[in-house]
Amino acid sequence: MYPIKSALLSSLLVCTLFTPVYAQQQADKVFDQAALAQFNAQHALDLLNQLPTFVLSEGNSERGLSGASSNVLIDSTVPLSKSDSIETLLRQLPISQIASLALYTGQHPFSQLSEYTQVVNITTQDQGATLDWRAKLQSQHSYHELSEAMLSMQTRLAQWQHTVSVKWVNNHNYSSGELALFSDPRQQQASEVQQEHFAERQQGAQFALISRKQLEHGTLQLNASAQHTDWLTRYRWTPALPAPMNGTADDETEKEYELGFDWLRETASEWQLQLTGLARRELSDLSIQEWQHLEPALTTFEQRERAREQVLRLAYGNPTHALQPSIGIEGSYNSVTADTQDDGDPLSSKVTETRFEPFLAASWQIAPQWQVSGKLALEQATLKSGIHAEQTLKHRLLKPQLKLGYDLSEASQLTFSAQHQVEQLDFGLFQTSQSSGFVRTQNGSEQLKPMQYTELMLTWQYARADLFEFTLSPLYQWQQDIHEYQLQANGNGAIANAGRARYFGLDSEWSFNTSRLLSASRIELSYTWRDARYEDPLSGTRPITDLTPHELIIGFRRDQTRLSWGVEAFLPTRLREYFHDEVFTERASTELSAFVQTQIGQGLSLRAEMNTLNKAKYQYVRALYAPDRSQPLASKEVLDENIQPQFSLTLSGRL
Repeated sequence: MYPIKSALLSSLLVCTLFTPVYAQQQADKVFDQAALAQFNAQHALDLLNQLPTFVLSEGNSERGLSGASSNVLIDSTVPLSKSDSIETLLRQLPISQIASLALYTGQHPFSQLSEYTQVVNITTQDQGATLDWRAKLQSQHSYHELSEAMLSMQTRLAQWQHTVSVKWVNNHNYSSGELALFSDPRQQQASEVQQEHFAERQQGAQFALISRKQLEHGTLQLNASAQHTDWLTRYRWTPALPAPMNGTADDETEKEYELGFDWLRETASEWQLQLTGLARRELSDLSIQEWQHLEPALTTFEQRERAREQVLRLAYGNPTHALQPSIGIEGSYNSVTADTQDDGDPLSSKVTETRFEPFLAASWQIAPQWQVSGKLALEQATLKSGIHAEQTLKHRLLKPQLKLGYDLSEASQLTFSAQHQVEQLDFGLFQTSQSSGFVRTQNGSEQLKPMQYTELMLTWQYARADLFEFTLSPLYQWQQDIHEYQLQANGNGAIANAGRARYFGLDSEWSFNTSRLLSASRIELSYTWRDARYEDPLSGTRPITDLTPHELIIGFRRDQTRLSWGVEAFLPTRLREYFHDEVFTERASTELSAFVQTQIGQGLSLRAEMNTLNKAKYQYVRALYAPDRSQPLASKEVLDENIQPQFSLTLSGRL
């Protein structure tokens, strides 16, 4: 692994020392307002879903800003919100507020998104007072109600362009199933059968404000948001024989507050100074109750958690320079405090982390058809756990990235990328948690290193819009200090470091033009493959935990200016998790969905969706061992679950 790191560092230094002159990378496709009018879209997410072979890559929930981005920019700026996913943010951006869209494949001028080969930059309109609205009606099982309502207002005041949005949600999910308990796994007949009913309700409201001002030599953007969400999750188990039911109920309340700013100043020499900051606070209260037969409900688990995050990022660069150089530093401070009552036993935990990450990035066009770009970051972090900071974990790691692109032709591109990365430690691993659905409690880890990996990836993009387009991305990783669930010395289970693993993968997106059969139509195919090799001390060679080997989605859609419709099939998948005394397997059957979207009159859009229209089926199998997986199978639980079809109707427009 070390020779690979050295090669990455040497290549990065070469790319920063030479300075040939070339023009700034141009977008591969640009959609202006006239071109956007041809899309029948309600919001930005709907618009991106209509771009063939484009894959929206969701950033992770890592602390700081460097790893929390996606491959989407809004007004050339990384969206400053960690309380919502990028899909949620894009869904809240109405199509009427979008001025243009630029799509980059292979190389792009955005050094902060150097890990992506596909990037979209959405430019919003600078317009007067407008008011956009959206309402969603949803029906599933016995729930028929308004599930979402949103208002988004744009206005100009004192040289500031303000966007204010208010959202209210009221979602319900329901499923039922049959739970079979096998006390002797060799028997085909279950020793006990129970009926399971699962219901989940999410209610909440959110307020968000984005204010943007064009300065004489730059821009200033301010963000603020606040949201309150209540979750209620209920499991009920009814024995086959006439007997009272058992059950659990999770009641969780979350409050999140976020403030952010992004200041960009351009100098006379076209260099840019960018300062970005984010402050976030989250409060949550969780209560798990259990009841058996006719006995009163008993609270078995309570947890109050408080989280804080402060991030500051300074960058200095020139996107118009021959090398597009960028240099900067990011610093962040995070803390999570949890007070827990587990079966009446009080527990307190606290985790804090201070992180600094200086970075350097550059890009170079070697020849008309060759481009190389690189980024080098040094991550330094100090993590302390325990109510009195008894445990301290420190690491200082170089994170080089190198990307080499080659234009085979106007229709085809190859991109080779190599990087060494480190995954941040999840604060939740250091505190007690409980899953009421499977009655599984995890105790907090005491010592845990972050998982590192060196990755090689090749991406081939080919586009013949009149025939087909595809993107193929095989990858290979060398992973070290991987995280697996293991038995600790005190007899409790927790996530721990478990050595090394080899990780393989393939991502592919295909789009076939079928306009010859039906105008403005296409077939879309998405396939993902994952595999890994890890030497388990209990069971020998196996994949790492939490791995879905195959995911295949096949769809057909027709997009016209006034009418769009499509169908989609999610083929069966399997996910497997390994615990020291259990192997948990989740299997999903084929799911079918369909949608129709049309324009009604002037500015009014209607979208009808039917999800799991064939009644989705899931199977959950718990293979239980005593005392661990090195011994024969002791018992087994099998849950066959059905999810009723879900119908939704969304109306949107502008007042």
